[in-house]
Amino acid sequence: MSDRSRVADERGAVRIGFLALLVWLGMLAAPFAAADPGATSVDPASPEASAILVPAIADVTAQLGKPVRLDVRSLKAAEGWAFLWSAMQEPDGSPIDYTGTPFAEAAANGVLSKKYVTLLHQDEQGWVIVDKRVGPSDVAWAGWGAQYGAPAAIFDIPVY
Repeated sequence: MSDRSRVADERGAVRIGFLALLVWLGMLAAPFAAADPGATSVDPASPEASAILVPAIADVTAQLGKPVRLDVRSLKAAEGWAFLWSAMQEPDGSPIDYTGTPFAEAAANGVLSKKYVTLLHQDEQGWVIVDKRVGPSDVAWAGWGAQYGAPAAIFDIPVY
């Protein structure tokens, strides 16, 4: 084998090794590139938030049988899904009073919070409620991502 052939073979081997290294690095980085980029916090004063809040307010008002305001604590959206975590209030802004509602007895027994949470999905008609809870005293939404296929990042809420 001539010196020229041997050098050419060595260069080929180096190129193959370099390409193998690049492929390996690409495979190593792939999970990070495909990771969920996270949810976007929705400004409660935005038109998008208004569109999400309309069905939520209609739902909680119907469940309680009286007008309710929602103090948005966290509203996140991603991939056509939204998760709302809010505090229920009377129309004057005071904390919700369950007296006279279907939830009065549970509230009197101390098993309800004053929170309202809902998972919504956007379709061609707009935002539709998929699941919700009035007065959750636990993390009622913990399994909603897996159950409904909603992105986990929208359920990342601050602690109040």
